[in-house]
Parts: sequence; structure tokens; C-alpha cells
Amino acid sequence: MPELRVDVSDLKSESGDLIKELAIFLEEKANVKVETTANEIIVKGEEEAISRKCLRALLKDFLQKVGVKGKVKKGKGKNLIVTKSKGKPIFCGSSGEWKVELEQRLQKDAEIVVLALGDVKYEVLAYLNKRKDMEILKLETRQMKKRDKGTGLKATVEVAHNRNHPQNKPSNGSDL
Repeated sequence: MPELRVDVSDLKSESGDLIKELAIFLEEKANVKVETTANEIIVKGEEEAISRKCLRALLKDFLQKVGVKGKVKKGKGKNLIVTKSKGKPIFCGSSGEWKVELEQRLQKDAEIVVLALGDVKYEVLAYLNKRKDMEILKLETRQMKKRDKGTGLKATVEVAHNRNHPQNKPSNGSDL
């Protein structure tokens, strides 16, 4: 019995029922047997295998139907990977308008990508480091193709109360 595997680990943060809904959707639309594990959906064809191209189209249709912005990428072998989009990055300029946009996006988005060039990257790092309610998940630097632009900074941040972090626990005053 041929099978295809779909990595859905990115969708776990969206909703617990979303993966179950996806499994039901695939069973109905493709007439296949579906098994779910913690991070994966295994699609098994009865007689003939469902093509990866057809499965990819069904996955894209499901993401659009439930309103999740994301992509379906090819994985190793016959696997597919569903990735959730992190949204449009915030480009940081010297005017400081990016701080207002960051505050607005922190209210509704889980993860936000911040990009900065030149001397602004130091201001961005200082601002992110100073904020105790925000956690830097990923930090990357890269030399830009045009050398006069210098080094670029890419930071992925989220509101810190989403994770169980020692900095975010309320203080009872005993640690003073």
C-alpha cells in the first residue's frame, strides 16, 4: 500500500483541531486512509497511490479554506511539508516608525520578523533586548551584496508570555 507523509508540525500552533480537520478533509476529497501522529499525517492509498501533485493541491485548498496563510513544500522522497507563513517582515528605518508597527503586530501575530541595515541594527537590537515582554527566537546577520550597505540583521521575535521562561514569571518580591 503506497503512502505519502505530510509534515504538519507548523500547524500545531494554529489550533489543535486543525490537524484533525485536515485528516477528515483528505479522507473525503481523496478517498484515502489517513493516520495522524504528533507532527505528521500519513496518507495511504487503497489501490493506487494518490500523486504528490494532487495531494499538494488538496493541502493548498485546505489552507485557503480555513484561512491559514502558508505554503506546501516538497520534502525528502515523497514527503510534503506544510509551513505557516510568518507574515510580512518589518523593515526598520532610522525614523523609528517601525516601533509603532511592531507594537501593533505584537497584539495579533505570534511571531514577527524584523529586518534592519546599517546603524539602525544597533538601535533595533538595543530595543529588543530592553523589552522583557518580548523574546528573540532567532537572530541572523549577513553581509549585504552591495558592500556599501554593510551588514544586515534579521530577528524573529514573539511575545514572551507565550513561552514558559524564567524572566516572565511574576516576582513575589523575594528576589530583591
